[in-house]
Amino acid sequence: MPIALADFPRPPSDNGRGLHGSATSGWSGGDEGYDFWIRELVELGIKWFKVLDNAGDSLPFCEKLIDAGIFPIVRILRRDPPPNDTPEPNPGHLGAPEEKTIQRLIAAGVRYFETNNEPNLNVEWKHNAMPGNAIEAAKLVALNWLFDARLILSLGGFPGLPAISGGGTMDLMGALVTLGRQDILLEGCWIALHNSGGNRPLIFPDDPINRSGQTLEPEQYDHGAFTSWAWWNTAERRADPIEEINAARAHQTNPAGTIQQDHACVREFEYYNALAMKYLGRAIPIIGAAGGYQIGRRDDLRYPRVTPDAHRDLTVALFDFMQRQAPDYYFAATPWLAFDASGYDADAWYGTFWQDALTHGSGGHNNLPTITVPNHGLGERLPVIDAVKAMQNLARRLPGTQPAPPVQPAITIKPEKPVAPPVLEPAPAAFPSWLRDEPVAEPKRVEPQTPVAPVAPAREPVSEPAPVAREEKITAPPVEPAPVAREERIVAPPTPVEPAREPVSEPAPVAREEKITAPPVEPAPVAREETVAPPPVEPAPVAREEIVAPPPFDFGAPEKLAPPETIAPVTTPARVEPVAPEPQPFTLPIGDELEWDWRLDALNVALEPAQIESGFTYWKLARAVYQGPDEAKDNHQIFYTIVNERNEIIEFQKVLQGWADGETEAITNERGETNIPLWAAYAPERNERGPYAAWVDGLPSDRVVGLGLPSKRHVSFLLTWRRTVAR
Repeated sequence: MPIALADFPRPPSDNGRGLHGSATSGWSGGDEGYDFWIRELVELGIKWFKVLDNAGDSLPFCEKLIDAGIFPIVRILRRDPPPNDTPEPNPGHLGAPEEKTIQRLIAAGVRYFETNNEPNLNVEWKHNAMPGNAIEAAKLVALNWLFDARLILSLGGFPGLPAISGGGTMDLMGALVTLGRQDILLEGCWIALHNSGGNRPLIFPDDPINRSGQTLEPEQYDHGAFTSWAWWNTAERRADPIEEINAARAHQTNPAGTIQQDHACVREFEYYNALAMKYLGRAIPIIGAAGGYQIGRRDDLRYPRVTPDAHRDLTVALFDFMQRQAPDYYFAATPWLAFDASGYDADAWYGTFWQDALTHGSGGHNNLPTITVPNHGLGERLPVIDAVKAMQNLARRLPGTQPAPPVQPAITIKPEKPVAPPVLEPAPAAFPSWLRDEPVAEPKRVEPQTPVAPVAPAREPVSEPAPVAREEKITAPPVEPAPVAREERIVAPPTPVEPAREPVSEPAPVAREEKITAPPVEPAPVAREETVAPPPVEPAPVAREEIVAPPPFDFGAPEKLAPPETIAPVTTPARVEPVAPEPQPFTLPIGDELEWDWRLDALNVALEPAQIESGFTYWKLARAVYQGPDEAKDNHQIFYTIVNERNEIIEFQKVLQGWADGETEAITNERGETNIPLWAAYAPERNERGPYAAWVDGLPSDRVVGLGLPSKRHVSFLLTWRRTVAR
């Protein structure tokens, strides 16, 4: 039976703050012991905590976490019988020993479990033997996870769909749809998320550096003692000068980029929610199992390296977003990493790595700068710790609930310099300091747009925890938030978001043909949720090249969700399809003539005929029509229609879209139609050709090549193939 978001248990006075514990299993509290760390977590206001379990060794710590009102997120390490007792989960699923461990943890009050981790990486497979075919790898992972999910659900737990590495493209939800088993996701499952921010701003990709190539000024380049360190280029073994940084910003300007195109950022939760809306028609919980920001990262050379102060401010801003603005489906942000462990010392909040590295040099560890920073002032605790402790602690206002009453703190902390969260609300031309690449200044507190009753820091006494109760359900309908202007905002149900490069294949297609006695009927438009009162007002088209930097993005208001009783379960693996905007009915002539839109030639789109001998059957392209930005109405799809020799539609026919190093697929519906999105852009004015090709599976096929988004404009292509006997 489908479970609504409100039916999933959450910690008492939940504020959405999480933290990943040790990077390895077997952690027993170190020299300080469990009680010391429980006290620290309570002072930090942490409500979700990620732990690793090997043969039940996490149970003592999980019990103390639950007693303190903190929800453990437990990843179960599965080991094969000797001699192959490595913890690599792929391929394979839980066995009897793990089942006993889960039973013990559930009896202690644990509810959320992971059984796999980043299966899109070779290192997570036995002997690094990940299948070369990405589609088959995703299906294999999905099949094994189905076993684990059914087991955990039967025991009373909530299984997490395995987290994909930040920015990864393996589509496990799509694999479940291919297998016809996506309904299990509605029965108590959640999506594990590894949304690492790298060194990109919280609002990426909507920040002015990415959108409009905002130039770096000398005062923004200055990071005090950390200036050379912040801009250090490890490949060049020097600090990047302003001129090179600005050149990179100008060259990589991306005014029309979306989360679907590049989700290697904190807002990756939006990408996975869009997939859930596409495949399931509704949101399911998304819970961070790792992610956030780590000191020293500089993967995107347009931005400075994450300094200790930037790490502090970014994390405080993320936590403040969680308790004030996060959509209801995004349960918790869980930054990596609390405790130091071999190989991950640089990421730990508690540890001496940065004190030593900044004093004596990192030695090139993890691609970090080798230079030192005199007078850095760091000790054995990162600045983020005191800053988070000093934050105002607000329980999230979930649909149908009232603000939680104040919780009296068990511990009083008086840091020397309390740090308030940076501004997240939109304000004209006012960006947080880390976005301006300026030295971090003391940020000003800005009250939320919707008044929220202040809550004292949630630091519950360890000895008197609030009970963990699954029966606490929110049944009242959700409160609709005030509309928030957003650029290219995904709303339910959205235009399908194609999982990039990691799609899954459909079982062998079943050919079924239906006689068409009249021209095809134009499908009804897909209803879209609007953020303004009806009737909706259609905005005027905007030329992509004229887009300027948007106002600062505030992560958006919570998604509007239907009341639980109105959400119908998804019972078929139907593909949620956008409708081709106003396609004109047509009748294909039965013959060899091709209907070819002359505008395709100007876009360098071409036909590659199938190489077929006379008398053999093949897929012949019968029609190719281009829809420009005005006609496509912000769709950006290849729309496929498949017919037989008599122009009768063919359903359950697989079609394909390919590019230089991969391909994806779709299956035609009862109208003989399907679609696949386009994401990559090209410049036909420079005689470039689009990266995509389209064809039909099962027989030799004509191919349409050179498809894409010309000059980053949203366009569509309407293509029809007919099964034909070659003459």
